[in-house]
Amino acid sequence: MSPDSPPTRRRSSREMSAMIALCGLMTALSVVLMLAGGVMFIATYAAPLLASALLLPPMLEYGRRAGWTCWLATGLLALILGLDKEAAFFYLFIGWWPLVKWQLEKRVPKKTPRLLLKLAIFLAAILAMYAFIGYVLHLDAITAEFGEMGRVMTALFFAATALCLLLYDRLLMPLVALYAQKLRPKLKFLRS
Repeated sequence: MSPDSPPTRRRSSREMSAMIALCGLMTALSVVLMLAGGVMFIATYAAPLLASALLLPPMLEYGRRAGWTCWLATGLLALILGLDKEAAFFYLFIGWWPLVKWQLEKRVPKKTPRLLLKLAIFLAAILAMYAFIGYVLHLDAITAEFGEMGRVMTALFFAATALCLLLYDRLLMPLVALYAQKLRPKLKFLRS
């Protein structure tokens, strides 16, 4: 099943149970990654990206709606339970990328405009996240951190973050192939 194809028939109770189990498992693993990222402060950006990669199995098996549900549940649980609120917001503002990547790839077939659009989306999401954290939530520690860095270092930080997100975007396709070739055949019970 492709990420874009909606379910065409009503699901049986067995299929619904398998979907709920897979989504629950991926959400739980994502939350554990997010909580572990809060303990190791160097994982503020790595943990949300790893957690968002776990949206791929529910999306590939049951469609984007299942993926969106896992994303929302993980984001809310990470925000409530997590120690690192910056990582939780990073997940909420960027963690949805595996769910929308395929639509963008389909709608913008040319490579250069697609790359520029991805960069614009990533930078807009990061800027929106830090504006929300700084101006709406008034988390002064994060605002002060950017003040101490200065303009040049802040610009370099945003450029490096956008570059990492582009590399993450590039990594998603091999992850889908790995899932389809290695893991999906072992999960036959999800489709029976």
